[in-house]
Amino acid sequence: MTPPEGVRGIRRGRLLRRLSGAVLAALLTVTLVALNPPGRATAATGDLILNGTFDNGSTEPWWTRLAETRTTVQSGQLRIQTAGRAVNTWDDLVGHFEFGVTAGQRYRLRFDAAANVARTVRVSVSRVNTPFTSAVDRTVQLDGTMRGFTFDFVSPFGDPNAVLLFHLGASPASTVRLDNISLLPLAADPASDPVLYWDRVLTDTFRAVDRAPTVLAREAAILHAAMHDAAVSVTGVGQPYRVRVPVSYPGRLDDVVAPSLHAALDQAALTVLTALYPDRSFAAEYAGAVNRRPSGTNAAEVTRGESVGTAAADANLQARAADGSANADNPPYQLDGVRGSWRPTEGRPSVTPNWGLVTPFALTSGRQFRPGLPAGAGTYAALLGTQTYQDQVREVRDLGGRVSSQRTAEQTEIAFFWANDLAGTYKPPGQLLTHTRIVAEQRQLGILANARLFGLVGLALADAGIAAWDAKYLTPIDLWRPDTAIEDLGDAAWEPLSQDVMGRSFSPSFPAYVSGHATFAGAWAAVMQRYFGTDAIAFDATTDDPHAQDIVRPMAGFDAAARENALSRIYLGVHYRFDADAGLATGRAVGEYVYANRLRP
Repeated sequence: MTPPEGVRGIRRGRLLRRLSGAVLAALLTVTLVALNPPGRATAATGDLILNGTFDNGSTEPWWTRLAETRTTVQSGQLRIQTAGRAVNTWDDLVGHFEFGVTAGQRYRLRFDAAANVARTVRVSVSRVNTPFTSAVDRTVQLDGTMRGFTFDFVSPFGDPNAVLLFHLGASPASTVRLDNISLLPLAADPASDPVLYWDRVLTDTFRAVDRAPTVLAREAAILHAAMHDAAVSVTGVGQPYRVRVPVSYPGRLDDVVAPSLHAALDQAALTVLTALYPDRSFAAEYAGAVNRRPSGTNAAEVTRGESVGTAAADANLQARAADGSANADNPPYQLDGVRGSWRPTEGRPSVTPNWGLVTPFALTSGRQFRPGLPAGAGTYAALLGTQTYQDQVREVRDLGGRVSSQRTAEQTEIAFFWANDLAGTYKPPGQLLTHTRIVAEQRQLGILANARLFGLVGLALADAGIAAWDAKYLTPIDLWRPDTAIEDLGDAAWEPLSQDVMGRSFSPSFPAYVSGHATFAGAWAAVMQRYFGTDAIAFDATTDDPHAQDIVRPMAGFDAAARENALSRIYLGVHYRFDADAGLATGRAVGEYVYANRLRP
């Protein structure tokens, strides 16, 4: 005879076979009760627990391990009489099989409990088979008063045959009463998501340290790759970027806790940030992360999670220890010194001129997607003689000047909205990471989805910076900025719209071709489009730039945002159109490559 659905998991549950042959008696009892249609248990919508209220007078599908442990239903409560002879807490069990849990999913376990004597009860949601890993494992203190207990947790593993256990052994004979038992999947909660939390900490740090966008993109990639690897290591879901930290279990019922996913991600982030910003303390931020952990997390889970997080962070940091980033400014940049070539503006030195030689995170080299030279010219002289160059200089002169009769009010807003060049802002990588958070929160992604999304975005932004700086500094044309070009045409009074906090015009201190903003934006848009499977996701974009305070721009999709970002540099007076176009194309190629080759699900 085929047993009914409510007990099918019991028959195939190896846990029972490992624990005691006495289960056969309990199984028979449960089966007989389950075959009675009038008393068949049902679950509330979304609830994984059948018959958690016992209102139908049945104990189905709850089972006991020990034959002498008796269960009845009295006054709508499950009444459990224990013999008190069990040595270990797990020797005497009352449990519920036949439900599944999903890795990275939030759950809420709730139950009411009381006992006729003061005693403890251990409760867990566990794998049904060895190594019996628990997703939540807490001990509660009971007395004669019926009280409610609630534990939120994120499952560190997926298992289609999980079990809810009440461990009743290692205590004197007693009567325990249970009622209103439920296990509910919860919607994703952005406020408690450690990936989103630490990304905010990262962009706050960007504001404080005032580093080049290339450097910041590298730091974002290391942080998010480490967090992704920590998540993969805990849950086993997806392919790691750098390392899958081994997670082993003794296979004993007294040592079954899995690493806390939150603790692993928190520790990975803390380890990376402390290494990248040794002059800053993240103690307060870490305390904030701890306060956001689910209530069902216990100390052993935290310890194991921290171990995984540290190992994931160390592996990613070590992999970047000799990537060439330390030589970003050494040797110093040598000016080409000819008409059309870049020269410092406002007397500032070149920014990270050797960044194109940094080892990429995913690309084979910084030149893998190197664009052709501007206007197809092979030399400075040839470029300056093209009609394309002359037309584009005039375009930026007319649209990007500090004083312009042709630039619209919206174009002026766009120019400053995407700028974020100044100290105190989160710079272009930070703006794109922030927009990623906005979309992730809007789409209510879970922790594992966010770990992969931000990992992909981080890797793409880092490699976009390397590719853009390769084109800027390591090709035959290191193109001068529009202010220098327009001055060369005889208009020494022209100034770009771009301004510092004092209102003084300036141009970023590196060659114009290609646009870094456009390359970052193209890489970001490509990843977002591929990840979500569509470009048609509208979102409200925000900015840090002091000249666009409180401005929010509605975006119809990722491509529209990237295109507007690229064009903003023309309106700001710091780039030509071919800088924007080539940057977008290069960035999109980078993003497509990263998505296709890294962090596969």
